[in-house]
Amino acid sequence: MTDINKKDAEDIQQDPIPETITFHTADRMTYGALGYDGNELMAFISGYDLEIKFNLRIINSLADAEACADALAQVFYEALMEQLINEKADFVKPHH
Repeated sequence: MTDINKKDAEDIQQDPIPETITFHTADRMTYGALGYDGNELMAFISGYDLEIKFNLRIINSLADAEACADALAQVFYEALMEQLINEKADFVKPHH
């Protein structure tokens, strides 16, 4: 992260992070994207104490919101490409 990104991340995360936390199974949150058939998740984000915060100090228009969503999409695209390369290298290699 750049210094600007670190500062913005610090602004978003204002609450101190406790050293130890206990969760109940029901506390687990999951967000996902369904596959084309609507029966299976193509991707998901899951965890305990999953918190999504947006820095509304710098999101002041629909264009800002779209830029934020596009940036998050890029983060997930890069994570997906990294996993594809690591786990399905033949998928990304051209066939002769």
